[in-house]
Amino acid sequence: MNTRPPLNWAHLGALLLAAGWAALALQLNWGSMPLLLGGLLLVLAWFAFWEWRWPYREDWRAQPADRRRDALFAIALLGADALADLLIRGLVMLFNADAQGPATGLALWLAVPAAALLGEFGDYWLHRLKHRGGWLWRVHFVHHRPGALNVTNNFTTHPLDLLLRKTVHVLPLWLLGFDPLAIALAGLFSQTQSLATHANSRGTLGWLNYLIGSAELHRWHHSVNVDEALNFGTALPLWDQLFGTYRWRGGEPVVLGVAASAEQPGQHDIRGLLGYPLEPLLPSLCRVMGRRACEAPGRRVIGRTAADRPHSQDYPP
Repeated sequence: MNTRPPLNWAHLGALLLAAGWAALALQLNWGSMPLLLGGLLLVLAWFAFWEWRWPYREDWRAQPADRRRDALFAIALLGADALADLLIRGLVMLFNADAQGPATGLALWLAVPAAALLGEFGDYWLHRLKHRGGWLWRVHFVHHRPGALNVTNNFTTHPLDLLLRKTVHVLPLWLLGFDPLAIALAGLFSQTQSLATHANSRGTLGWLNYLIGSAELHRWHHSVNVDEALNFGTALPLWDQLFGTYRWRGGEPVVLGVAASAEQPGQHDIRGLLGYPLEPLLPSLCRVMGRRACEAPGRRVIGRTAADRPHSQDYPP
C-alpha cells in the first residue's frame, strides 16, 4: 500500500504558470508592471481555485471577515509598494546613478537565480531581526496575527513591513548592477513563492523542500510555539540551512498565529492592526504637537511591553 502523501500540484502548477507568464512577457516585451501585477493576479486566482476545490484544511478556508481584512490590506500594500519603488529609485540615483556594478552584463539565465538568492539574503536577516522583538516585531506582528494560513492572508501584512522588505530585497540588486529585467523576473518568482508558501493547498514537495520554500516549511514559521517558529526564508531555504534556522519534518504545528495579549489588536481589527506599530511613536508625537487628547483617560498603555516580546527560539523572552 502506498502511504506517501501526494505531490503539491497546486504549488508546482503555480511555478509552471509563472514561468509561462514570464515567457509570454519576454516574447511581447512587456515592462515590469504587467509582468509582476499580471503574474500576481494569475497565480492568486490559481491558488484560490485549488483552495476552493482541494483545501489542505477545511477550517483554514478564508471567511468573509478574513476576505475583507485581506482585501483592505492588499489595497494598502499597493500604496506601500509604490512608495518603496520611489524610495529605491531615489537611493539608486544617489548611490549608483549609472546602474553599473559586479552583476552588470550577467547572462539572464544566471542573473535571475542570482538576484533571487541575493535578494532573499537581506530579507532573511531582516525577518530574523523582526522576530527579536521590539518595534520591528510590532510591524511584523500583523502578518502573524491570523490563526490560519491561506493564499489571501499572505496580504495581511503591514504597509511598513512591505516597505522595509522590498527595500532590503531589491535595493542591493540595483546597487550591484543587475539588469532590470532580471530583477523583475526574480521578483515574479519571489511573489509566486510567497503566495505558494501561504496557500491552503494539499500535498508535499518532497525533496524539493531542500531547494525552494513551501507551505510545509512556512506553516512551522507561523507556529504559536516560539521553539518552532523558524524558516525565516520565504522563496528559498538556503540561508536558513546555512545559518541553522531550517526546519522540515512531518506534520504541522498544533496552533498557528501568536499568543496575543489583551493589549494587542484582534485579527480582524484592521484599524488596530494598522496602528499597532505606530503606538510607541505616539507619545513623542503628542509632545511635539502638544495634543492633550493623547493623555485622555482610558487610552491604551503605550510603550515597550510584553507585547513586544520576541517570537523565535533564537531570542527567548
